[in-house]
Amino acid sequence: MLAVLETSFVTGLVVPSGTIAAMAMAIADQTGAPMQPIVVWTVLGGFAGDLLGYGIGRRAGERLREGDGWSARTLRKYESTAGRVLGGHPVYAVTVARIVSFVRTIMPLNAGMSRMPFGRYVLLEIPGLLAWAAIYLSIGVLAGRSWALATSLVGTGWLLVFVLAGVWFWWRARRGEGSAPAGATLDSAVEEGSR
Repeated sequence: MLAVLETSFVTGLVVPSGTIAAMAMAIADQTGAPMQPIVVWTVLGGFAGDLLGYGIGRRAGERLREGDGWSARTLRKYESTAGRVLGGHPVYAVTVARIVSFVRTIMPLNAGMSRMPFGRYVLLEIPGLLAWAAIYLSIGVLAGRSWALATSLVGTGWLLVFVLAGVWFWWRARRGEGSAPAGATLDSAVEEGSR
């Protein structure tokens, strides 16, 4: 469900489905639970969310972008960032965008708003989806094994202190970031792919 929510609408900015999938894999690896259901549901959920986001963008995207609410402001903000990062090629605008944090949240909406043909969208989206799933699920397995190794070396208590300190420093660094300056939108890249 989290994988569906991440890319079906801008809710993905607060829905960490990749992180949750990685945690599920780490837990499964440590407990001996089967990993196949996690893999299957992560990929299927991501694909369903991408299709839903594309449909929302195709039918209601312009109205969403032009509003004054939180979702409209957020969509416009990340659209400009995504446009600068990914440039003008449809492979970057869809396939690579599916892997990049935050950008993947608005990629399906933008593809739908730009009227990219559905078949082309799916062909460009699937490799990015599979790469995203492989990255996060692999991180989960590695994290589970690293955690086991680290706790055997330094003990669980000290390891938790290090992890909490790392999270605190990361959070402080993120809070210090300013808003991104306006730039090109992702639309230009996706529109090129619709030709």
